[in-house]
Amino acid sequence: MCPRPYRLGRRLAAGEKTRAQIVAAARKVLMAPEGPAAFSIDAVAHEAGVSRMTVYYRFESRRGLLEALFDDLAARGRMDRLAGAFRHADPVEALSEFIGVFTGFWASGRLLIRRLHGMGTMDPELGRALRAREERRRHGLDVLVRRIAERRSLPPSMTPEDVVDLLFALTSFETFDALVSGKRRPRDVAALIRRLATFVALGETSRIS
Repeated sequence: MCPRPYRLGRRLAAGEKTRAQIVAAARKVLMAPEGPAAFSIDAVAHEAGVSRMTVYYRFESRRGLLEALFDDLAARGRMDRLAGAFRHADPVEALSEFIGVFTGFWASGRLLIRRLHGMGTMDPELGRALRAREERRRHGLDVLVRRIAERRSLPPSMTPEDVVDLLFALTSFETFDALVSGKRRPRDVAALIRRLATFVALGETSRIS
């Protein structure tokens, strides 16, 4: 029996382990008191116990590493549940679940997401990457709003584009972070955003709880 497939499998497993180790190190560096100011490929490599070139080999660039970190955050924040929201026959219930998925995600990595967004304002390349992710959220809302408009009437003074823009602002990390910064718990913020979203999309407050 040829041992090559076994060796290849071991190399792939070792490569994935190294990749996860580097992502965990990036998370730790960003969560340190110095935060974004201390973030660099060298700092991450040192924390992960690997060479600088190993980080570049696995992620190609600083942006690639940060995007991998955001992907890891999405996995930890159960963004995989988003597909289930679109399977609801009732688009209003779908919107409710959509909001629940995003508020759960924002809550799961709030400090780290805040730091990544802050870095995006100073790093044009990272900023573009984050905006591309945000546009996926806008696209999802556009799908849901058009489904709602087909089943029910939107408020008469609102176009679908108006509704999407307002829901996009309501479901943003910045809105969640501002609302949870007071005395509200994340689940209370989620409920508040759901009520506001109902008012924006339907002109009523009793449809989503």
